[in-house]
Amino acid sequence: MKKLAKVLGLMLTGVLSLTCLFGCQDGSGEENPNGFTVIRFWNGFTGTDGETMDKIVERFNTEYAEEKIMVVADKIPWDTLFTKLTTTSSNLKSAPHIVAMSASRIAGMNERNIFLPMDGIEEFLDVTAEEYIPAAWNGGVLDGVRYGFPIDVHPTAMYYNKDLISEDELPETWEEFYQVCKDKTKDGVYGYAVPSMYSITKDVFLNMLYSAGGSMFDENYNPTFNSATAVEKLQYLSDLIYGSSPVSPENVGSGGDFTLFTQGKSVFYFDGPWVINTFGLLDNPDSNIGVAPCPESVGEGQTNFAGSHQFTLMKNTVTTDTIKEACYTFMRYVNENSIEWAKAGQVPALKSIHETEEYKALEPLAAFTEMAYTATLGEIEYKYWYEAYNGMGVGVSNALSGIYAPQKALDTAAADFKAWVTDAEL
Repeated sequence: MKKLAKVLGLMLTGVLSLTCLFGCQDGSGEENPNGFTVIRFWNGFTGTDGETMDKIVERFNTEYAEEKIMVVADKIPWDTLFTKLTTTSSNLKSAPHIVAMSASRIAGMNERNIFLPMDGIEEFLDVTAEEYIPAAWNGGVLDGVRYGFPIDVHPTAMYYNKDLISEDELPETWEEFYQVCKDKTKDGVYGYAVPSMYSITKDVFLNMLYSAGGSMFDENYNPTFNSATAVEKLQYLSDLIYGSSPVSPENVGSGGDFTLFTQGKSVFYFDGPWVINTFGLLDNPDSNIGVAPCPESVGEGQTNFAGSHQFTLMKNTVTTDTIKEACYTFMRYVNENSIEWAKAGQVPALKSIHETEEYKALEPLAAFTEMAYTATLGEIEYKYWYEAYNGMGVGVSNALSGIYAPQKALDTAAADFKAWVTDAEL
C-alpha cells in the first residue's frame, strides 16, 4: 500500500485535473474509486520552506496511505495565490481545499465569503490554547469563530556580526542600540544600514511601535500609525540616517542592507527567521553571524510585532465531513512534525516542539522563539489591516528616503488610507 501511495503521489504531481486520473465526478475531494480522499493544498512557500513543506506532504502521504488520505501541494507565489483564490474558488476541479496564508490576510479574504469555519477542529485534534503560542493561536479567530489554524510565528530579530561586536555589547534597548551603532560607525563600517526603500524596515518600525505601547488602530479602527508615539519612533529611525551623528548611509535600497551586512560593512541587520538558512547558520556553528532579539521585545511586559502562517479551509470544496476531517488530520500532522519546518527557518506554533532536544539544538532560532512568546500580530481582525500595513510602509519609506519628514510621512499615509477605505466602502 505504501508503494501504491508513492506511485500515486508522483502521478498526481503537477496534474491539473484529478478527475481524469481518479474519476471523481466533481473534483471536490470526495472519495474516488481507488478509495483515496485527495486534498489540494495551496501555499506560497517557494523557497527552502517550500521544499521542506513538499517533504512533509510526501511523508504524510506515505504514512496515511492506509487511511486513504492524499495531499497534493501546489506552490504559488503569494500575490498570485490571493488573486487565484478570488477567481478560481468556484471551479471545484481546480480549487484548493486547504490554503496556507498570513494571518494578516484572513480577515480581508474572509469578507469574500470563501472560508469555511473550522467547527470542531479543537475537539477533533484534541488540542487547547495552552499548547500553542498565543499570537498564533488567536491569529485565526474572528469574532469568536476560527477560520485559521496556526502553523508558525515569524518575528523580526537582530542579526549581528560577531567580528564587529561581542555578545556582551549587544543592546537591550533602542537607546543602547543607537549608542552602540554610533560607537561602531567608523573605518567604513556602519552600525546599521537602514533600508530606505519599502522593506523590512516597516516591521522594525512596528516592533518599536508595539513595544512602546502604540498600535496601528484604535478600538474603532481609526488609524493610529501617525500617533505621537509612532512619529517618535519613525523620527528615531530617520535620525539613524539623517541625524547629527548618522550610523547609516543614505538611500540604502531594498536588499542594500543585506549586501552591506554580508560584506562586513555594517554591524546589525534585521530580518525574519528564514534568513538563518540564507546565512547557513544551522550548518555552521562557527559562523561569524549571531542572532539576538530586537531591543525591548522580550521579557515581562514587552511585546513585538510578528507574522504567522495559518491553514485555512475553502468553503466551496470542503463540502463533507470526510474531506474536512482529512484536512484536519493533515493540519495536525504538520504541527506535530514541525521540527522540519523549524529547520526551514520558522518558529512552529506548537509549544511542545520547542521543548525537544532537536529543536533546542537549532540555536539560531532561540532568539526568534523567545520573541514569539511575547509577539503580537497587530489588529489583524480588522478587514483592512493588511492594506493599512502596506500604506503605513509607504509612509515609513518616504521618511527614510528623505521625501517627507516623519510627521508628514505618517500623516499622509494615514490620510491616504482613510480615503482608500472611503472608496472601498462605496
